[in-house]
Amino acid sequence: MLESKRIYLRNVSENDAPILLKWGKDQSYHDSAGFGSYENLAEAKKVAKQYTMRKNSYLICLKENDQVVGLIELNERGMDERSGLLKTKELGFLMDKDYRQKGLMTEAINLVVKDAFINLDQNEIWAGTFENNLKSQNLLKKLGFKYIYEIDYSQISDLFSYKEKYYLLKKTEWLKIEQNTKS
Repeated sequence: MLESKRIYLRNVSENDAPILLKWGKDQSYHDSAGFGSYENLAEAKKVAKQYTMRKNSYLICLKENDQVVGLIELNERGMDERSGLLKTKELGFLMDKDYRQKGLMTEAINLVVKDAFINLDQNEIWAGTFENNLKSQNLLKKLGFKYIYEIDYSQISDLFSYKEKYYLLKKTEWLKIEQNTKS
């Protein structure tokens, strides 16, 4: 289990559908993190089942009372060995509104990044944020991620109307940061 001083990460279960429904009914989670919209518990149960099949998707829980306060995951960027993408993952995260600005997501990202670089043998972690999600962008920069590029998805398809900024943390850079925090 991945854990820090105040939180632990656990896999999603189908019993977590109510918290997913809470987030799915709130447009602000869709607007800031691209979280899906769900209208009822049956839809949320289907989504919870999908999360159970993702091996690197976790709920963020408080140690003090087991309260679920967020979601964090590492997603594949590609499965073709020739592409070199097997050694890279993409980070996604969402923090419940009631628990923001408390440093909990910093702890969660640090746990997942360390696990990815040390145990999953990854070389790069990417993270995309919506153009207007400045809090997530600032958090990523604080943790050593570097801004790389922006995609205007409206140029790709009429189905999309947003821009996304992409940030990168390389293992070599993370190791330097880790070394400096231990000194």
